[in-house]
Amino acid sequence: MPRIAVLGGTGYLASLIKYQNNIKKNRYIFFSRKKLDINYINYSQIKKNIDTLKDYDVIIHLVGPKNNQIKKDKSLIKKKNSITSSICDLCVTNDIKLIYLSSMQVYRDYGKRNINLKSKINKKNIYSLSHYESEKVIKKKFLNHKKMYIILRMGNVFGLKTDFNPRSIKDNLIHSFCFLALKKKKIFIKNAHIQRTFIPSIIFIQIINLIINKNFFKNQIINISYKNLNLKDVVMIIKKRFKLLFKIQIDLILKKIDNKKKFSIYSNNNLKLNVSNQKIYQEIDQILRFIKKNLKYSDK
Repeated sequence: MPRIAVLGGTGYLASLIKYQNNIKKNRYIFFSRKKLDINYINYSQIKKNIDTLKDYDVIIHLVGPKNNQIKKDKSLIKKKNSITSSICDLCVTNDIKLIYLSSMQVYRDYGKRNINLKSKINKKNIYSLSHYESEKVIKKKFLNHKKMYIILRMGNVFGLKTDFNPRSIKDNLIHSFCFLALKKKKIFIKNAHIQRTFIPSIIFIQIINLIINKNFFKNQIINISYKNLNLKDVVMIIKKRFKLLFKIQIDLILKKIDNKKKFSIYSNNNLKLNVSNQKIYQEIDQILRFIKKNLKYSDK
């Protein structure tokens, strides 16, 4: 059974992996920069932790600043690149496979036009650039080493499982809409025409496990999408699920609505996903129930 080190072990995506780790007693170990954590690690000095990490079979690279952090401090891109470079060196030296979680936001036309791996990159957005620069580091470091890494350009993952983290509400689009439905009984969207691709957390976990179990490391970039929706579609689903669960109507105030054809996302991968609306509904139901159970609301 392979041993997997998750670097960036306190973030949202790591929490989803950790949930299934607790349920299935899997083989994931989570490392964090928080000094009080059991598996503390200083990512800026990762070379000093070679003895700790050298015996792992796979590293999942989730280390990196949030969108709001990188907007305030552009130097974080350089710092992340340095960390990524050190992780790659560790992998090459010790024959460790690498999974890097990138973002669909690297594409300039994400949510506007059809996308494939040759689509133009959004180099004006600082967050998008940070992921793209890390991708370039990985490709360069593994240039002469075959079957060592996979880069996943992910869409918007959503779903809440166990420990509630306010950041999971604030920084996640669907979570924030569910919060508004419960707190205000109203959702206001200024640009309801915006399109994104959404990935239920259960699908995200399946993808990670499939890559590891099938040893799907081909030194390539893969686009990961599931269901393409505009924001109007999303809140309409939340409205319906809210009524089914709680027998309460919520108000929707939507601006800039249009009926543009949904964009498509193409990739050269064998990870084709069969879309199930039911999985989306189940995840949204879990989010609504979880927030309702763990937060106190007023009618004001």
